[in-house]
Amino acid sequence: MQTVTDLACELLRRTPHQTAGLKTTTTRQAGVLVQTTTITTTAAAHAIGKPIGVYLNLDTTDAKPRHIAQVLHQAVAPLITKRDKILIVGLGNDKFVADSLGPRVLEQIKTGARMVTFQPCVFGVTGIDSVQAIQAMTRLVRPSAVIVIDSLVSASPTRIGTNYQICTSGITPESGLGRDRRTINRRLLGVPVIAIGVPVCTVMTLPQNKIYHVVPKDIDMVIRDCATLIARSINTLVSQSRYGVTRP
Repeated sequence: MQTVTDLACELLRRTPHQTAGLKTTTTRQAGVLVQTTTITTTAAAHAIGKPIGVYLNLDTTDAKPRHIAQVLHQAVAPLITKRDKILIVGLGNDKFVADSLGPRVLEQIKTGARMVTFQPCVFGVTGIDSVQAIQAMTRLVRPSAVIVIDSLVSASPTRIGTNYQICTSGITPESGLGRDRRTINRRLLGVPVIAIGVPVCTVMTLPQNKIYHVVPKDIDMVIRDCATLIARSINTLVSQSRYGVTRP
């Protein structure tokens, strides 16, 4: 049965670790297990099923909230060298709890001249393609970098709400649900794109090919807690770079 997941660390299980163009390292920071997967060739990208880029998976199962926010910030900060203006995009639908991570993060972002937010919502609500909307907003705002936040799918229920994926390859909305969408990345927007996501559900295939998306009972608290930590880590990006470019 095919693994349905947005997480690069889960796709590694089906890929030989000696694959050329694929490198994986693991470290532990303040109780957070950080697995870094770097894909540098098209052959490796095809083998793992993810675009070329750097993927960080933060397993926070044994970490305290304040340490999670700190490690999140430390993971994102080196990926953004220019912080003249950052556009934060919250993907998802705030009317559907499991898909509301992006909008919940935006509610807590400290906006200003150097930090702006945009919630494109979903086509079913607005009638506007979210990727096209993000393109238009990027042309209008002209940011130095874009951070996109979205809910993800995991193959393992234990990763729900405890793992964070940060990557430089951008994000394809609803790809984990088997829907074909364009990828929001640097090629599309013309500036660096950092994607931050948290798995909020798993996919279960039952007889007669019926597909169910399974979420935990406390998904509202999962979204609330994860959104708060992501927002805290992003707010620190600008507050610690008041005098131009900094490299934490």
